[in-house]
Amino acid sequence: MPSLEAVCGKLFGHPGWVSKVAWGGALSFIPVLNLFSLGYLLKYTIQLRQNKEWDLPEWKEMEPIVLLTSGFQVFLLLLAYSGCPILLGWLASSLLDLLTFGFLGIVSYSPLAAGAFVAPFLFMSSIQVFVRDGLFSDAWRVRLVVQIAQAMSPQLILPVIAFWGILLLALPLYGFSFFLGTWVLLAYSSALNFSKINQN
Repeated sequence: MPSLEAVCGKLFGHPGWVSKVAWGGALSFIPVLNLFSLGYLLKYTIQLRQNKEWDLPEWKEMEPIVLLTSGFQVFLLLLAYSGCPILLGWLASSLLDLLTFGFLGIVSYSPLAAGAFVAPFLFMSSIQVFVRDGLFSDAWRVRLVVQIAQAMSPQLILPVIAFWGILLLALPLYGFSFFLGTWVLLAYSSALNFSKINQN
């Protein structure tokens, strides 16, 4: 089973990753243009699955139209598999706060925290299902996505906690922290899938 430290060593051991992440993080701040950064991350995940190439690709080698369409696909998955749990958690928290007349205080937001915690597992799983055969329709096989998320969850718990921690601590730089954190999570979840394939 691959360790997070080993995966990070492969990611950050390649020269030039800082400038590539800087471009992706900068684009993540800008509406519509952030689709290019999402498309870039998808292309990286496909590259990693097909060629076991850990280095980030060159931005200049990417086709803008392909990045845009790929980014829109990733955005839909992000909206569905991350947005829905967070929205449901927020609605449950709001209802709990209303029913208890605010007496629970911050405790009433535990459903929102739970939804935010589950969201990355489902999103990472949907991407892995998508890139497995390159079929976008596969990513909407909810039962399969949930099964893979459950299988990966023991190894992804600490990375997901770290992702949210970094995102919240570096909130003014959310574009960079989101891009960097998502890159690491995608790489590590891909490594977990490599390990599972080798065991089968």
